[in-house]
Amino acid sequence: MKRISKPVFFIVAILILVFAATSFLGVKYYEGDIQKTTIKGLSDIRWGIDIRGGVEATFKPAGDIDATDEQLDSAKSIIETRMVSNGITDYELYSDKGSDRIIVRFPWKEDDTDFDPVAAVDELAATANLTFRSPDGETVMDGSSVASASVGVDTSNGSKGEYIVLLELTDEGAKTFADVTRQYLGQQISIYMDDTMLSNPTVKAEITDGHAQISGDFDAESATKLANQINGGALPFSLEAASYSGISPTLGQNSLTAMGYAAIIAFIIIALFMIIRYRVPGFVAVIALIGQMALSVAAVTRYFNVFNSFTMTLPGIAGLILSVGMGVDANIITAERIKEEFRTGKTLDGAIEKGTKNSLTAIIDGNMTIVIVSIILLLVFGPSNILSWIFGESTTGTIYAFGYTLLMGVISNFIMGVWLSRVMLKSISGFKCLRKKWLFGGEGE
Repeated sequence: MKRISKPVFFIVAILILVFAATSFLGVKYYEGDIQKTTIKGLSDIRWGIDIRGGVEATFKPAGDIDATDEQLDSAKSIIETRMVSNGITDYELYSDKGSDRIIVRFPWKEDDTDFDPVAAVDELAATANLTFRSPDGETVMDGSSVASASVGVDTSNGSKGEYIVLLELTDEGAKTFADVTRQYLGQQISIYMDDTMLSNPTVKAEITDGHAQISGDFDAESATKLANQINGGALPFSLEAASYSGISPTLGQNSLTAMGYAAIIAFIIIALFMIIRYRVPGFVAVIALIGQMALSVAAVTRYFNVFNSFTMTLPGIAGLILSVGMGVDANIITAERIKEEFRTGKTLDGAIEKGTKNSLTAIIDGNMTIVIVSIILLLVFGPSNILSWIFGESTTGTIYAFGYTLLMGVISNFIMGVWLSRVMLKSISGFKCLRKKWLFGGEGE
């Protein structure tokens, strides 16, 4: 077996534990009395309707507009886009074309304390119409010229690192914006969201590359909200809430707390079992399991920007629990294979090498079925509804949450429980004081 340097075990273990601490607890700091969140933790998760409750609202076109079916479908699609871009994955959304109504159910925000349904529906019903206006107030470009919006930080000379919203224009929009900046060079072009002025910058140069930015008194949250509104698009007509009400949770926060304590106790029991039964491989497996849970949580809280924010429901928690069980199973398979190799007379290095290699096929076989099922659940019950032509239209929510957390758990298992656990195991076996077969599951010497 090609040994791995002994310090690698400590490096990997420390990185996993630091990552787990930041993933579970988050990273926060204070600016005066205002708390700022750098990395979201467990306390920042947006819980689903079944756990924390939410809002049920019925929208109708304002001013008694007789909306066409196409307009109603467009409004429904934009509301859905806004919810997904805001990390709301536990929702139900229907349209009643006979009465021009859109019915939606969605959970409270993670930081909601007053549970005001009026405030909760305002963001979904906003027209979010972006316009660029000349000094005399004329609209020279609108939101249809914007391909996408994202959050950035201004690092130009003299800037203190303020948050900005970056706009990528369409091909036609880039041409229009080039003409506008050429015409109003040296003058101010105001940027409005509906009737609210966001920024009033002076045009200092002709912009021809199709990229623009909105600056203003933004923090990370307000810049992200604006970018999401722009990406969500403008509604075909103004919406007003015909009715709204709060939804009581079916589980409740107290039950969630009890589940948290139960999870901690269960993990301690599992950790003791793994260490007593398999010794060094069991100890390594416990570290890998901590990393697996942390990575699964990170996929929910948007620890990494590649993952969208996510709404955690009770089936989502079940998906995490099931994936942790699969992680335990993967480590048990590896430890048992190593023990089998000892019985055939292999040396310590030979047993670890052969045992880890022989266990890989069984682990992959056991996880691939879960991966396939998870992907199907995401495609059928996810926001995209890609397979709706086979299974019919469905709403995102609890089943989607189960598929998402299960898939993320399996991926985390392969990273932590299969790859890094093997790295740590081969590294720790290089310590002279630990090079005893009994410590790796063999018979006592």
